[in-house]
Amino acid sequence: MDQIALNTVIAVMMAIFPGFIFRKCYYTGEFTKQFNQSTEFDKLLWNVFFSSISIGLTFLLIYLFRGITGLKVLDSLSYETIHQLSGPIANNQIPQKDIISKTYKDLLVIVGLIYFFSCFFGLTLHWLVKTLRLDIWSPLFRFKNYWYYYIHGGKILYNNPENKKLAFTKADVLCEIGGETKLYSGILSQYTVNKEDNNLENIFLTNAQALKQIKDADGNTTAVKARNIPGAVFCIPYHTVLNMNLVYVYRNTESKNFQKFFTVVFNILFFLCLTFIVVSLWFDLSKYGIVGVWKKAGFAWWSYFALINLRLLIFPKNKFKFSWTIELSFIITALLWILHYPTLVPFWSVIVSLSISIALAVFLQPKKHHNHTSTS
Repeated sequence: MDQIALNTVIAVMMAIFPGFIFRKCYYTGEFTKQFNQSTEFDKLLWNVFFSSISIGLTFLLIYLFRGITGLKVLDSLSYETIHQLSGPIANNQIPQKDIISKTYKDLLVIVGLIYFFSCFFGLTLHWLVKTLRLDIWSPLFRFKNYWYYYIHGGKILYNNPENKKLAFTKADVLCEIGGETKLYSGILSQYTVNKEDNNLENIFLTNAQALKQIKDADGNTTAVKARNIPGAVFCIPYHTVLNMNLVYVYRNTESKNFQKFFTVVFNILFFLCLTFIVVSLWFDLSKYGIVGVWKKAGFAWWSYFALINLRLLIFPKNKFKFSWTIELSFIITALLWILHYPTLVPFWSVIVSLSISIALAVFLQPKKHHNHTSTS
């Protein structure tokens, strides 16, 4: 058996695998089976294409990170060192020991970042396509799972005149089981499709009912009797279905496209900032007064703490009065702790700010009201 060449392994790791991760994360949820719905050559081309995009965007983010923070990020990877590494690998040889020992830490970081951002970019693009409905407006982003558009409203959902959002889809399903024709009705909660042709395999109904026609002596239908089917979910194999009628039920609230877009953008920036915080722990932060493991850990914790409270401040979960005061005070405290490392803020002011934040969190929390019942 022939041995796998070193340059082949490196080529797969850098030119194919990032694109594989990108596509795997993009085709998630109801579109997982589309991941393999193409020829091997097409999948190879798409993997190489998305690998190049992920690598390019990763290096762009690193460049921006270096420009904004002034940190020497991945400084051991220069044109000369990359040439010294790639030359022997191209000839299926191991590079010199000194160049490996000089660059291996930064190589591990850059490869890890490429894989991480490949996953992140794939999930983000999937999120943007569904949130901004790009698949409705452009065939370029349209998924092959056409049943997704039928079951979730399709163009009816996006072009309805009152701009309402879909609440659920109700299905009336006529089946032939054991030579008998039966009619079922319920909320279409889930479905599965075949990975070869995207045809339905099974449909799942909640609040399912079996409908029976009541006929008179002349054979005319006089009423329809409904019988609730016990159980959480009722599964119908699609090969038994004769026809199916879908009814879209909409909410009365209008869709808030701008709010959705803002949420997506903020979450993207949130996770990018979180990633930068984690990555920065591998670099020299001494120019900011952050030296040693404990100070780096403190910097990471307070940065994360500030980001979490900023997210809570912008997207409040607690609607009680003055809830924003607690989150804002913790953000200020976290920033003061970070500024304390380069000795820009005295330690006593940090302690005072933390004490005030804790006091606000204790005294401004809403009081729980207990209902007391009495018997007579």
